Amino acid sequence: MRLLISLHDVTPFHFARLLKAEALFQEMGLRKLTYLFIPNYHGRFASEEYPEFVAWCRGPRPFEVEWQLHGDHHLEDSARAGGQTTSWTDQWRRRLLTAGEGEFLALDAEAQRAKLTSGRAAFRQCLGYEPTGFVAPAWLFNARLFPILEEMRFQRTEDRHRIFELHEGRSVRSPVITWATRTTLLKYGSIVMAPVLGQFWKTADVLRVAIHPFDLDHDQTVSSIRRLLDSVMQNRQQSFCGELPFDAAIAA
Repeated sequence: MRLLISLHDVTPFHFARLLKAEALFQEMGLRKLTYLFIPNYHGRFASEEYPEFVAWCRGPRPFEVEWQLHGDHHLEDSARAGGQTTSWTDQWRRRLLTAGEGEFLALDAEAQRAKLTSGRAAFRQCLGYEPTGFVAPAWLFNARLFPILEEMRFQRTEDRHRIFELHEGRSVRSPVITWATRTTLLKYGSIVMAPVLGQFWKTADVLRVAIHPFDLDHDQTVSSIRRLLDSVMQNRQQSFCGELPFDAAIAA
């Protein structure tokens, strides 16, 4: 069974928290991690303008890192939010899963292509190569995204339930465990639910654990992350997306 561990929201804004996260990863002996890179967090933290951050991104680590593109600004355009995407399911997902950061949920094809082009250029400038994977902020996007990713030669993407291999038209079921800290209720609710979900999905072939920088601000959340990882790592092999056994048609 496989385990994918990811660090979301890699941006200069969270630099101090990212250092804390890496100290935790090293202490726990993690070997493979996926980092999700935000080119210009909220339109105010262009990654290439922070030399120390760029040097950190390119620097050596005691573990392997697979880098993926994670939106462009990681912020939803409020003018679009109530426009093209008005279904009750999208409104529910927007309210429950994120605080105004579902950047790709309401975008038309042209806007998505522009953001992906801009984000890929910033990724290349900071890391020195092209991204092969893309993850929409909060895993929120619409049906226009897949054809554009294929057109732009991205290899992989994911939502909250599956990871998709775009060129081969395959996917694999992969539930994700994550924490939330925006409110006290979400904080303690996610701490309670993390071990429950770990047990519920203990037989899943591929399990994801997603960590966000704000998690590092809360000692109880960090302790919950430690316990969960200690538990799920006992019977799982740490992996990257490219190593997964994609088994189902992409439409599944």
